[in-house]
Amino acid sequence: MNVPSPLLEQCFEEAIRHAAPMLGRCIDVGVSSLQNEEKEMREVAARDRAARSWFALLKHRNAWGPSFAQRLKAALRSGYNEGNTSSLALLSNTELLALVDDNAVAESIESAKLLQNLLPEVEQALAVLDARMSSLIGLDTVHAEKNPLRPSVYVRVLRELLAASENDAEVRTLWMRHLAPVLGRELRGLYENLALMLQRANVQEASYRVRLVADPQATRPTPPKRDLLDFEFTPGGMATEGHAPAPAQPAYGLMPAMGDLARAHPTIDHDVMQQFLQHGGEEFEQALDEQYFRQLDREMAAVKAEAALPVLDDVVLEEERTRFRDLPVVDRPARGVSIGSQLNQQDWGDFASAVRRSRELLDLKRQARSVGQAVGLDVVRKLVNQVARDPLLLAPVREAVVALEPALLNQALTQPRYFNEDAHPARRLVESVAQRSFRYNDEFSEEFESFFGPVRDAFRQLNERASKEPKAFGEALDKLRGHWRSQDDREQQQQQERLHALRHAEERQALADRIAWDLSQRPDVENAPGFILDFIYGSWALVLARAEMGLPDSQNDLNAYRKAVTDLLWSIRKEVTLRRPADLFRIVPGLIKTLHQGLDALGKTRDETKPFFDALMRLHEPVLGLRRAKVRSDSGHSDPIPLEQIVDPTVFDEFAPATPEQRLPKAAAQPWLGQKELAEAGFEDTLASDLGGLHGELDSDSMPLGGEGEALDAEQLLMSLREGTWVDLYSHGEWLRAQLIWASTRGTLFMFTSRGGRAHSMTKRVCVRLIRNRWLRPVEARPVVQTALESVLASGAPPVLEPVSVQ
Repeated sequence: MNVPSPLLEQCFEEAIRHAAPMLGRCIDVGVSSLQNEEKEMREVAARDRAARSWFALLKHRNAWGPSFAQRLKAALRSGYNEGNTSSLALLSNTELLALVDDNAVAESIESAKLLQNLLPEVEQALAVLDARMSSLIGLDTVHAEKNPLRPSVYVRVLRELLAASENDAEVRTLWMRHLAPVLGRELRGLYENLALMLQRANVQEASYRVRLVADPQATRPTPPKRDLLDFEFTPGGMATEGHAPAPAQPAYGLMPAMGDLARAHPTIDHDVMQQFLQHGGEEFEQALDEQYFRQLDREMAAVKAEAALPVLDDVVLEEERTRFRDLPVVDRPARGVSIGSQLNQQDWGDFASAVRRSRELLDLKRQARSVGQAVGLDVVRKLVNQVARDPLLLAPVREAVVALEPALLNQALTQPRYFNEDAHPARRLVESVAQRSFRYNDEFSEEFESFFGPVRDAFRQLNERASKEPKAFGEALDKLRGHWRSQDDREQQQQQERLHALRHAEERQALADRIAWDLSQRPDVENAPGFILDFIYGSWALVLARAEMGLPDSQNDLNAYRKAVTDLLWSIRKEVTLRRPADLFRIVPGLIKTLHQGLDALGKTRDETKPFFDALMRLHEPVLGLRRAKVRSDSGHSDPIPLEQIVDPTVFDEFAPATPEQRLPKAAAQPWLGQKELAEAGFEDTLASDLGGLHGELDSDSMPLGGEGEALDAEQLLMSLREGTWVDLYSHGEWLRAQLIWASTRGTLFMFTSRGGRAHSMTKRVCVRLIRNRWLRPVEARPVVQTALESVLASGAPPVLEPVSVQ
């Protein structure tokens, strides 16, 4: 049995440590991708499958992380001990196909496609890791297939994990396809870190042995694939005798041709952008040559010719914009937006035209003097296009970013790399507007227009100023934030008042639970009826907690309430009251008054407390009601008759002593709130509409329950929500965008707020029901600019500039 070296073990531990968060990020992107695909589909069956797929991903997210890590750990250990060769690999294709059904074959093909798509993303980092890993495990030359952390291991583990959780092969295939893109980026980062760790440990790279294998079917030479190469290079890069010389390693971020830098449609490679944004360098300082300016003239001529083509008027654009207005907001397909989109002329003036924006880009490229300025302009255009395609943002917000492109381009002439600076005012403005827009889910609502109107005005003014200094963006952001702050201050005041009621109730309940436990240790609770203990541990513990929280002003009340516990427990002991009825007659009126006083102050209504007082009256009635009978009986006899001879002892049988279980207090599942507190916290609105009024037909008892597993899934999703999470909530016949602002410590109460500071407070049971019926749907929210930047740098897929159209 092979024993991994300590350094290899450390590599394994690093990979296992990153496995769960890596899969979590893959799932987050996969869910977003599936949701976007769902909105674009027209077939009902396909949309349902996509919806079921992304909802299932959310359901499994928390559980899959640890499981993925454990499976990867087992795969790494077994793969290393088996010499990195699977037994299945020894079978022929025919024998393999005989072992699996058609669905498995289809999944295998999908896995192969996933692996094929991953390789270009990880190839550079993986080549370095392969070389060092081969050396680490004792090989003189590179054997990529023996790298225990090769991508195929991750793909196989992921496939096995999906198969263990889902029986539907089509759903698993859909998952694999949408998890693949980000998995490649995650593996690339992991491989780079592991290679660096091995380098720091002085692990040298093994040499490559190269053997070019010709394809006999090919009619002309083709570039060899990675798995058809068998290189043998020395670490110094020289080929060994009898083999082709090693190709020179290209410099990181190969510079594009000067003519390509002059194009209106950016064509620069993502490696160039990465080098430019993260490192810079002297190559970006070189001057632009004549080839650049000649190509610029040709580009300008093409754009001018394009300007002569007819464009759509605002009427047609408005029809397209409102085509799905009558659909619920959660069912509307995302409207396509890109840098090639034609925008509304009335909203954006001259820069509504895609041709006009391209001309602005070319005009600025004519002012550029260095390669860095030209690359900076292309980077801005690519990032604008990436943000414009982000489905999380409402279409008008994405259009606004496209419309702002001229002003953003101006910044690149003075600070070509500014989009890589978090603190730059232009980047902060775009990000702030995007984050603020997550408060809205309906571009046609008055609330959204009240937000978007000032944004539109600010963006237009920035274009008109055409300033190359960041100060203008900072001023625009300050003005917008001032407008938002005035609105937030009003909502914040309402929010704090509502949260105060909930937090006070939670604190009071926690104190009441501790008081109930202390009361349960009293010796006089022995043999007390169950309803008495329920009252003392429940309502009266809350009364005591309220008084204790009001100290020192409530000290007299607290003393009276504590004494009431002693009097109440004494008054129900029949062996005492039958012998000392006069004391009972004296104590009961004051006791009843004190109990009512405490419960009224707590907020309990008389209807709520009536059952307890009725039961207490029945318990005291045999003694109180028979006092007169004893007086009448004594008047007819020379000697007084004991009260117990008049009272029937069986009247006490109705109130048997509490069971052992009843004698132990239980912590409340959720804080108790009075009617006033419910109203202040927003529960009244929720109870009246979110349950009774949902779709105008279902109440809390008739809402479909579904299976136990479905309830558990909804509960897990609810527990995954954090304060600040946005959701789409169906209430009063419309879909609202709401934000979770508070959850109780025990996760039993939740408060969301929607437009205008409107509160929606709910119990855990209500939230679970809403989630199961898809009337409460979590909404993804993330940094927009940073995500766009990472996507552009990682994918390498240049955005497509569509022709001028409504999309």
